[in-house]
Amino acid sequence: MKNFLPDFCSLKMVLAVFFLTELLAFLLTLAAGNADVGFLEEFALRSLFALWISFISAALLCALRNAAPQLNSQRVGFLAFIIIQLTTLWVSWLVITALPSRDLLMPMVLENEKLSFYARTLGISALVSLAFLRYLYVLFQWQEQMEAKAMAKLNALQARMRPHFLFNSLNSIASLTRINPPLAETLVEDLAELIRASMAIDEVLLVPLAQEIKLVELYLAIEAQRLDERLSVVWQLSSVPKDALIPPLSLQPLVENAVYYGIEPSPDGGEIAISGEFKNNRLFICVTNPQVTQQNRARPSNKIALKNLAARLSGCFDDNAVLRVENNDKTYQITLEIPYRK
Repeated sequence: MKNFLPDFCSLKMVLAVFFLTELLAFLLTLAAGNADVGFLEEFALRSLFALWISFISAALLCALRNAAPQLNSQRVGFLAFIIIQLTTLWVSWLVITALPSRDLLMPMVLENEKLSFYARTLGISALVSLAFLRYLYVLFQWQEQMEAKAMAKLNALQARMRPHFLFNSLNSIASLTRINPPLAETLVEDLAELIRASMAIDEVLLVPLAQEIKLVELYLAIEAQRLDERLSVVWQLSSVPKDALIPPLSLQPLVENAVYYGIEPSPDGGEIAISGEFKNNRLFICVTNPQVTQQNRARPSNKIALKNLAARLSGCFDDNAVLRVENNDKTYQITLEIPYRK
């Protein structure tokens, strides 16, 4: 269970608290319209007073979030409200009573106006903190809904990827059942191992690159039995960290495309190069295969797998990943560029 409090220790929230506090101090100064004190002087005093309350409250709310992450929203909201009110009361007492009594601060409020000052300050604090906490709660609910929708979309896309390569593998086996039954039986065993490996990643959105490489190796073992010497694979991933997280079934479809549209249509076959590079905290994984003319292709390409993969990358990495296609007369290359996570 997550509570709705954001991380008040982050720079983003510190800046948000600062600007909201300054805005509140500006509005209160405009509303007061005190002719005895200049606008800038009054605004500076209100800003300083409000910032003390805001930053101390933010620090305490940060500690509350870290100390009690499993509390439900109602309890967290109640505790956050009490913390802000107690902080407001303590800072008010410090400013109008404690520090002036020790000659550390000029008296800001007359003795007979202190009770009224406490009441006004706590009233404003209560209204503002209730509105702010309500806003955080509504924002949290909206983010949870958006995350749930994104998760459902990613799961649906991932589910569409799995039948795609299983269907193609079954087609390869079916084509050999009559002409080479022993080889077809071997391929069935390899496919069973491939299915077992792929089922281990059904419930996750990101897997280590090493696990995805294993899946590709199992897939290539099936195709190597079918294509024999026509298929040659060169691995060049030594410089890429194998603990990097990528979406499951992301590298395998690229290799599958290389086999079906670059190797199989050619009578002499060809070479697939799977290379990688790690720089600027980003991974670059390239799959390169020979270019085959559209007329020589045995299967038409509808690019559904690539479109699904691009959508999954966008969802997993917040549009910070790229799926790039480059081709010329001799080679066809797909590059997967993602930020490094482990």
